[in-house]
Amino acid sequence: MLSIAVFTECYHPMRNGVVVSVASFARVLAALGHNVTIFTAQHPDMDGPEEGVFRFPSFTFPLQVVYPLALPVATGKARKLLKFEHFDIIHSHSPMLMGHVAVSYHRRRNIPLIFTYHTLMEEYTHYVPLPQAWVKKRAINLSREYSNTSDHVITPTIHVATRLRQYRVYKPISVIPTGIDLDLMDLLPDRDLRSELGIPAHAPLLAYAGRIALEKNIPRLISAFRLVLQQEPDTHLLLIGGGPEEPMIQQLCEDYGIADHVRMTGFVSRELVAQGLRQADVFIFASETETQGLVLGEAMACHVPVVAVNAEVTQELVTNGREGFLVPDADGPFADAILILLRDPRLRAEMGQRARQRAESISAFRCTERLVEIYQRTIEDLRWTMTR
Repeated sequence: MLSIAVFTECYHPMRNGVVVSVASFARVLAALGHNVTIFTAQHPDMDGPEEGVFRFPSFTFPLQVVYPLALPVATGKARKLLKFEHFDIIHSHSPMLMGHVAVSYHRRRNIPLIFTYHTLMEEYTHYVPLPQAWVKKRAINLSREYSNTSDHVITPTIHVATRLRQYRVYKPISVIPTGIDLDLMDLLPDRDLRSELGIPAHAPLLAYAGRIALEKNIPRLISAFRLVLQQEPDTHLLLIGGGPEEPMIQQLCEDYGIADHVRMTGFVSRELVAQGLRQADVFIFASETETQGLVLGEAMACHVPVVAVNAEVTQELVTNGREGFLVPDADGPFADAILILLRDPRLRAEMGQRARQRAESISAFRCTERLVEIYQRTIEDLRWTMTR
């Protein structure tokens, strides 16, 4: 069994795709008998000590979302552990400050370093209030330099792997998505969210899950939904998640006169996301900047067919006409695809069943087994190199 040191800027109580990925792989690795130790930043909202998690001092910028950045100096138990514990492999999930701690430890102890590249950083530079051409160039340079420092890079999709090659990353790259937690989708008790949120029991329900943020293209969902309501006026839309654009989306719904058919949950637990997805008839998704689109797989695990904007990442999860529909980023085609599914229960059920089968093919267990293979191969490669 392996002893694995995981370094990540993002971890509970934060809520984003990186946290889901780190926690999911750590859970399944532990279930497989491996020892996982997570090193991350202190968070002002964390609630007491956590087994197997060691926090670095951090600082927080005054932003809408609390996003601590670790100070790259270990203290207390983390310092002792990094000094005396033997780890077989280091797995970094960040090219930022915690990522630099991982590189330093990798070099000092000559332990192989795996890096998961979660986010196409150049697609998110609008959050940095500096000249965008310069910021995008820096994002690409950081992505390339950090990836080439590692021994092996993991990406969640082929699309991201291709982009890294375009950045001139020459290290080995493997595509391993964040696996779908089928137990979370299947074993949670049912919850009558429709009643709690004031959605009629038998009303057709569309759902989106994820951050309410600029890059998610949620105005497309709202404007397409407005067209759906003109033909199916009982339909409701559930937006599961929170984010900086919540006030803008709420105002947009009011401007369109459809606010009484839209429910927004704000930030919620992973369990409530799954329970919300179970309630949906169709999952809708318009983002074109995803590195994986994990929520697509989670919706599919709940037997929910998908209508999504046709993008490289969604093509890796959804085959048009099989698990749902992939459409242009335009109101009319998006609304038309939704209406086809709402009006044809048999087609909706067939696509939902095929969606579930696709989700099972990328379960958390299967993806973690592939990750362990990468760990073992990288360790053996280093041993072979040292004995030459």
